[in-house]
Amino acid sequence: MAIVRWNPWNVPNLSQVFDENFLDMGWEEHAAVDVSEDNNNVLVKVQLPGFSEDQIKVTIEGSNLTIRAEAQQEEENKAKKYYRREIRTQSLVRSISLPTAVSASKAEAEYKNGMLELTLPKAEEAKPKEITIKKLGKGK
Repeated sequence: MAIVRWNPWNVPNLSQVFDENFLDMGWEEHAAVDVSEDNNNVLVKVQLPGFSEDQIKVTIEGSNLTIRAEAQQEEENKAKKYYRREIRTQSLVRSISLPTAVSASKAEAEYKNGMLELTLPKAEEAKPKEITIKKLGKGK
């Protein structure tokens, strides 16, 4: 008999145990997000594959942006004999702090091929402004 070093993390099929148990609990996932800005806008890209436009809700409250997406499971057909059933209700929630104040009423959103793109115009007070330097006379 060979002596084998015991590793407590080397549990066979541990990921399967988690998948089977936590998927049934309606486990929420996080969507991948890219946030960038230019002179006039904050640009946000969010990966939301498997959802339709009507299943996605975007809200801005203060400097926080929240994206919620929820897809409902189809009703179980009692006439069918399921061998495996993994398609369930899926929900994603992601809240992020925006880098600057935005004008939520002027925001635009596009959703195509699982990618949500938000264009959030910066609030006027958040846009950079140039300050003119006055030339002072002699002796001042």
